[in-house]
Amino acid sequence: MTTLAIEGGTPVRTTALDHRRGVTRIGPEERDALVEVIGSRSLFRYYGPDLREKVAGFEAGVRARLDVPHATATSSGTAALLAALAAVGVGPGDEVVVPAVTFIATVNAVVESGAVPIFCDVDASLSLDASALSASITPRTAAVVPVHLENVVADLDGVLAAAVGLPVIEDACQAMGATYHGREAGTIGTMGAFSLQLEKNITSGEGGVLVTSDEELHWRALRYTDQGGQFTTSHGSARGGERDEAFVGTNLRMNELTGAVAGVQLGRLDAVLAAMRANKAKILDAIGTRPGMQPRAAADPAGDGGSSITWYLPDAQVTGRFVAALSAEGIPCVTMYDGLPVYATPSIMQQRTITPKRSPWARHPVPVSYRTGMCPRAEDLLARSVTVGVGASYTAADLDDVAEAVGKVADAVLGVAG
Repeated sequence: MTTLAIEGGTPVRTTALDHRRGVTRIGPEERDALVEVIGSRSLFRYYGPDLREKVAGFEAGVRARLDVPHATATSSGTAALLAALAAVGVGPGDEVVVPAVTFIATVNAVVESGAVPIFCDVDASLSLDASALSASITPRTAAVVPVHLENVVADLDGVLAAAVGLPVIEDACQAMGATYHGREAGTIGTMGAFSLQLEKNITSGEGGVLVTSDEELHWRALRYTDQGGQFTTSHGSARGGERDEAFVGTNLRMNELTGAVAGVQLGRLDAVLAAMRANKAKILDAIGTRPGMQPRAAADPAGDGGSSITWYLPDAQVTGRFVAALSAEGIPCVTMYDGLPVYATPSIMQQRTITPKRSPWARHPVPVSYRTGMCPRAEDLLARSVTVGVGASYTAADLDDVAEAVGKVADAVLGVAG
């Protein structure tokens, strides 16, 4: 058996492996789009001396690409989630069901809305467990937020059936272009939020977009991101009368520089997804089925965006050895979210906001507490998870290195041959 690099052997790979996505495709087109906006001196999306309407163009491109009637560009994926929660009316006294496994932004958006997050356990896809959802819903539930983690779409049929009568906001921030039985992630629930942060399928550094098929919710969200509609319903210092409902909003708008890059990147989405899906399939085919390595499930495997591969190993101790050994071989890998559910984040576990007066938990009519063990399947699966990134620009040699290293470590750590 070949000696592992972590034990003094020769690593499979000694040069960095770039497992990123849309950022690997940034080129002259993005630069030229930025130069065009700078030259126009019109960096604000609604007016300027020579407005090029890059944000509006990006929104139109999203509508066409996702086949959805309404899209609102935002300053981030978190902003898109905030706008969605505001649009459906989430506020103080409300509860919002979120999965125990997600990035902290999902939960932060709920808390910033004044609502209390209620954590639901996950299934083997690390997504919201539809069979457990009903038990998390109370008379105070105002919305359900399934998360499409790492380009794997949640069981939306099950979620929608369990959440009947409630708004379902898809957190598709990590899954632009992934699909569920032929339908685009983010377009199936009430509203869908996407992120354009650096690690996402396409990127403008920061940025986001919110989509929906509901015209009224679209207008509510759009106006919320625009100070209540300062520019979307007026052309000066006072609001116009195009829409009668008046409300206070905030500024979550995308600017023209971001829109310029986002528009170019959107045109790269299909190629990025095709590359990641092909690369993932080749790696899995080369590795094959190995005892002790249970693949992460998916409600619709064909719709997987292909950005990573996750296995569950026998226990947390073995997983720790596997991750350390594979990393030493030069292959980027992690235990998903360090093996911890999102409610283990200190700010959430301790229910702390920047000032106590802003705490939605303090204002909530029923005491809510969080503890280790509250979502046992999430805690178990995360602790046993090994995630290997799949880059959009991997070469054939890169794919061979990933497969070779995984096989080498599996043979040594798990004690089995493929």
